[in-house]
Amino acid sequence: MELKIVSPQEGGFVKEIKWNNEELKAEIAEKMQEYKSLVFTEETMKDAKADRAKLNKLKTAFEDERKRIKKLCMEPYETFEKQVKEVIALIEEPIRLIDQQIKEVEERKKLEKKGQILEYYEEHIGALKGVLPFEKLFKQEYLNASKSMKSITEEMSGAIQRVNNDLDTIEGFGSKYELQIKDVYLRTLDLSSAMQEKARLEEVERRLAEKKEEERKAQEIAAKAAASKQSEERSESEKIEETRAAEQKVEEKEPQTSPEPQLFQMDFRIWGTREQIMGLRQYLIDHNIRFGKVE
Repeated sequence: MELKIVSPQEGGFVKEIKWNNEELKAEIAEKMQEYKSLVFTEETMKDAKADRAKLNKLKTAFEDERKRIKKLCMEPYETFEKQVKEVIALIEEPIRLIDQQIKEVEERKKLEKKGQILEYYEEHIGALKGVLPFEKLFKQEYLNASKSMKSITEEMSGAIQRVNNDLDTIEGFGSKYELQIKDVYLRTLDLSSAMQEKARLEEVERRLAEKKEEERKAQEIAAKAAASKQSEERSESEKIEETRAAEQKVEEKEPQTSPEPQLFQMDFRIWGTREQIMGLRQYLIDHNIRFGKVE
């Protein structure tokens, strides 16, 4: 079965369309030089528009002729193209039918192969079945015809062994975050990602512990400061009470032999350190000099 061109024969196709292109090109090029040197002003706009219309008309004439010749050349090809497509359509129908059957057979083989892979998984997954589902290990490329069952089972066996080893490694850390670390690992099947999660959780714990310790120290310092202040206030209160008792004792004491001396009152303000002021207060007490707060 062969496609044969009856007409035109190989030598009958149009090889070249001959026309006076060189003659016209030279004539038009010379004429166009005249237009390039023209300068139009507002007064000569009418002439400019007339020249533009003349040139557009010339351009349109060439374009129309080009399109006419193209149509003449394309008419036999377009008829030929339509006829060839009709023949191709007759061929394509059985191709589609055959292709459909090939796909059905290939799909059936893929399902059978996937069943064999699933069977191998069930036989070898062991205790990992609850945490490592078939979909995690299965790869779509396993169904390619170029992928043998031997290479698939070796790959799955290696993956199962690796997961077991990685989980043993995680459990060996004895970390309080073991469940979280395993969760990351089983989602990614990547031990380095699980180790990064372990480091992150431990860093969070360390920062929280540091924060709690800082808060404890701050509370301890605040408690000591409050206790010290309370002690000072209590000591000051006791000293004031002692002073009042001494003053009352002096007031109650009556001289038996000599007349009561004349008392004078003087209000004044003093500045000094705490020790100096307390010393002055003790001096007044020792010499029975009354003193009190100036209102």
